[in-house]
Amino acid sequence: MTIMARNPDTGVAKWVYQMTPYDEWDYDGVNEMILADIDVGGKPTKALVHFDRNGFAYTLDRETGALLVAEKYDPAVNWANKVDVKTGLPDRVAAMSTEKEDHNVKGICPAALGSKDEQPASFDPKTGLFYVPTNHVCMDYDPFAVSYTAGQPYVGSTLSMYPGPGGNLGNFIAYDAGKGKIVWTDKEPFSVWSGALTTDGGVAFYGTLEGYLKAVDVKTGKELYSFKTPSGIIGNVMTYSHGGKQYVAVLSGVGGWAGIGMAAGLTKSTDGLGAVGAYEQLSNYTQLGGVMTVFALP
Repeated sequence: MTIMARNPDTGVAKWVYQMTPYDEWDYDGVNEMILADIDVGGKPTKALVHFDRNGFAYTLDRETGALLVAEKYDPAVNWANKVDVKTGLPDRVAAMSTEKEDHNVKGICPAALGSKDEQPASFDPKTGLFYVPTNHVCMDYDPFAVSYTAGQPYVGSTLSMYPGPGGNLGNFIAYDAGKGKIVWTDKEPFSVWSGALTTDGGVAFYGTLEGYLKAVDVKTGKELYSFKTPSGIIGNVMTYSHGGKQYVAVLSGVGGWAGIGMAAGLTKSTDGLGAVGAYEQLSNYTQLGGVMTVFALP
């Protein structure tokens, strides 16, 4: 649950920051840390920016570990009202606590899969903005006592997941980490589970769970191009050059937490820690498969 800076030569920790002390929702912060030089409060800053699963985007001074900005990057987030920048602690909402056994807590946002999971964001030094694929998913969380048995799941809760306010399961956003503000939002019917890619030409690429590779304007979010690949995209969009020509490539093939129902043949809504129920309609829009699609740029 922490961001840690460590001296690679000596192994000594320089600073540590914890995002969700006493985590009650499975918000383990495995997401990437992006190092970027940005403006924070009018001051050029060597920053570390982290979009945590708990729904808050953290901007820290990467040299000292000081927390500079911490704001929600999905307005639906409700397990905490805010993060106190001085103490670094979240202002938790008591009604969203899952501490009490056999008490089903309803309407927690985000769900256990987080406002973002492993799908990486991208930073564009020209705009100074971060482009973030997100989940817009909430949950009901019913904890119960469980004993550890080797080789068996050790969860102790039944989860139900469903779309957040507005009925969509995902958003692709542009975010100003220096101000802690969402600049624009592109709504998606399903979570945006692919990685984001930004290019020097002012284009941001991402993939959707229905299988579309999309290109949007980095300044406005306006869709410039889309292409339907054979399966849902959870892979990272990438670009490379060869023989003097630039290419964009993406691997499609639905899977991961969002696609666990299709990939594993699960049908019970609470399977996959509730993800099966949240994405039960996905099979109407795509199919299983694995294909690398490569595009040549003119």
